[in-house]
Amino acid sequence: MLVDSYNRVHNYLRISLTDKCNLNCIYCNPNSITNRLEKASQILGYDELLRLINIFSEIGINKIRFTGGEPLVRKGADDFFESLKNKYSDITFCITTNGILLEEKLENIINSGIRKINISLDSLNNDCFIKMTGSSELTRVLSSINKVQEHEINPKINTVIIKGINDNEILDFVGFAIERNLNVRFIEFMPFNCNGIWNKGFMPYTEVKKIIERKFILVKANQDSSEVAKDYKIEGNPGIISFITPISEHFCENCSRLRLTADGSLKFCLFTPEDKKIDLKIYLRDKNYLDSDISQIIVSAIKNKQPERPDIDNLVQLKNLNMLKIGG
Repeated sequence: MLVDSYNRVHNYLRISLTDKCNLNCIYCNPNSITNRLEKASQILGYDELLRLINIFSEIGINKIRFTGGEPLVRKGADDFFESLKNKYSDITFCITTNGILLEEKLENIINSGIRKINISLDSLNNDCFIKMTGSSELTRVLSSINKVQEHEINPKINTVIIKGINDNEILDFVGFAIERNLNVRFIEFMPFNCNGIWNKGFMPYTEVKKIIERKFILVKANQDSSEVAKDYKIEGNPGIISFITPISEHFCENCSRLRLTADGSLKFCLFTPEDKKIDLKIYLRDKNYLDSDISQIIVSAIKNKQPERPDIDNLVQLKNLNMLKIGG
């Protein structure tokens, strides 16, 4: 088991397959850093990823989520997912996607055994969708949601709320959850890359919740204590509304997550500074390191995990953080 010095058990790994994306969302890549993406040689190969999955499975990881960038833009992702099929009975594999390529790749994803799918959707209005993502592909995202539900899988919908941009759609998203019997998860806007609009755009979950409660009664749902989302049923209606609160009410005391960036860096937190990450690629590409050596490096590193993320005053100074590079 992967246990840190604060007795937190880590069983969940988020793997970024690529730092490239077919969208350019304002909260993810605020300064449009499109010319500083990792070169192909710096990205972990699929064989290296499989080796790491083997290592992590041996030391207690039982849930792995593939992220990006946008994971489905990476060439060969379908074959990679297929290679995992029936190989790790103790691991639940999941994917988070923006949904644009999901419909055309869905059959292969489902055939590989992946059943847990999160789809990012920050606006139901085409003009606002374009403003937030730089793309006019809203129709394709909605079509992907439809297709996933046709396979009797209910995806979770991740929605970042930014004051003055899409906060007028909060009740629309609740209606969307009810109409489709979906779990819509409102995520607090995070201050990556010294995002210039963060202070003006940040909206704590309590404000979002108050807006919803003007029209609906939210009833706290029973949930696993290790889950980061605060889940609520909508009284008298289908659907679930959740709040993910990394800024206003952090969940560090129950953190069970590790993150592997596309270039092979192990991060213990979304807000881990660059000088605190562990570059596993160095050890993977050095023939002197056995799997057992890499396992020990990971286990030892987790002992030094901090008790909680930096406070807000320090967070906004972490200039090098960028969601494309971190992996969500």
